[in-house]
Amino acid sequence: MTLTAVLDRLRERAESDPSLLETLEHLADADPVEDPFSAPADDLAKLARTINRQRQADRLAELRERSLTTGQVVELVASISDRKGVDRRRSRGSLLGIRAGNQMLHPAWQFDLRRQDTLPGLPLVLAALLEVAADGLDADAIAMTPRVDAGGSSVAQLLAAGDPDAAVAFVHLAGDQS
Repeated sequence: MTLTAVLDRLRERAESDPSLLETLEHLADADPVEDPFSAPADDLAKLARTINRQRQADRLAELRERSLTTGQVVELVASISDRKGVDRRRSRGSLLGIRAGNQMLHPAWQFDLRRQDTLPGLPLVLAALLEVAADGLDADAIAMTPRVDAGGSSVAQLLAAGDPDAAVAFVHLAGDQS
């Protein structure tokens, strides 16, 4: 990716993310860094921590809005009769669950509401996601991010469209790019 392309992407993201814009403006106004490995100034470190906490809170709130609780999974998936069944699927790697406080969240993109089950091929996609992601939140982010090289589709959309092989391939590409 060229420097111009990177700057264009930063400009696009900053237009929709005021905290990123504030950080970029701060960096642009800052004195040149002599040693890039030196500790950042206290005000910059504090700003970065504040922005990071806000992004994590926003990410978790967005995840809560588009996820099912364990109880909702039991109600939805016809082949699961109790919470232990949900736990077993998570432990076998055939269902993604993300702990949020005292609650386990299951991103809705994993489910086929018509069939009252998880999407075919989900275990393959989850195995690939867990190879490249640091945790469940990262796995979910990779699954939900639209990909230019997939015509704007996300891994989750490819899986829902019945193409788990393509979904797995794009997961591996995402891992190679990180």
